[in-house]
Amino acid sequence: MKTTGFGLLLAAFSAAGTLFTTLPALAESKGLVAFSQAEMNNEWRVMDTKEMEKAWRDAGYDFAWTNANSDPAKQLADVEDLLSRKPAVLIVAPIEYEALAPVPGLAAKANIPLIVVDRALPGKAGANGWISVLTTDFVDSGIQVANDVVAQLTKKNGSAKGTVLHVTGNVGASPVIDEQKGIEQVFAKAPGVKIAASCDSGNSREGGRKCMEDLLQAFPAGSVDAVIFDNDDAAIGGLAAINAANRTELKGWLWGKDGTVDGLKAIVNGDIVMSVQTPPFFGAPSVKAFEDFKAGKKVEPLSFVPKETFDLHTPGHVERAKKRIEELRAMGVGCC
Repeated sequence: MKTTGFGLLLAAFSAAGTLFTTLPALAESKGLVAFSQAEMNNEWRVMDTKEMEKAWRDAGYDFAWTNANSDPAKQLADVEDLLSRKPAVLIVAPIEYEALAPVPGLAAKANIPLIVVDRALPGKAGANGWISVLTTDFVDSGIQVANDVVAQLTKKNGSAKGTVLHVTGNVGASPVIDEQKGIEQVFAKAPGVKIAASCDSGNSREGGRKCMEDLLQAFPAGSVDAVIFDNDDAAIGGLAAINAANRTELKGWLWGKDGTVDGLKAIVNGDIVMSVQTPPFFGAPSVKAFEDFKAGKKVEPLSFVPKETFDLHTPGHVERAKKRIEELRAMGVGCC
């Protein structure tokens, strides 16, 4: 990823989890937008925050954000702090599902409109000031991954059978829950394919590495056919552990998610089979949802952002992965 002065500033503040605005308030501002970010431990989150701020500032709003540092209790405190500033709208990217259940009620009590992005929360959007949930269809992502795992294992073993390990993201987060639903939906029709163990990586590279180290010790060579990772950062960490342990039989049998530059490079290199994109670009859709809401227009309570899937199955698909790498580099990012 190209590191800019803004990127360094973003990293410094995100590490501290500090509320800030990067520019002084403007007299003609349309109001303050408050964003509660779940964590900043991977490039996806950095890009998500950067794009969110740019979209709202370009639309004429002031912008402030907090970093929950992967701590649901801190995120609830962040939300309360942000609401106390009486923003025009509160945007929340929740770290977990049940733990952040009070958020819609807190926003409604403060009479502040709410938009939830990336991950869902309990309750129903579209009422009491909760404008919308903007997210990715993670059930579909799980279905895509699982269908491909079954197809490749069928080619390898002559039938739909094999042992799979699952390195998840944050257990309790809605994407993890929904992706697991998609995976289970497919594997239920292929009972010969079994998930033998899972491990929570926290969606980080280091977490993926540690999970894979433990799983490799528990499952010796020949006992595992495939590994599903809930994000590319964890997959790259897991790949490092596989290389260190010389478990080369697993290379080419790893599935990721997010479509990051490093994940796409691993596809081009033949190490990762597939990465289902999880776009981090919720800024522009959230601006549109809020401004439509203010104008009294109909806003869909649940909207899925479009996504693309990358794999190594044909030369054309590999070329598309290479092109996407160049597209991301031209954007000055390494993510999605």
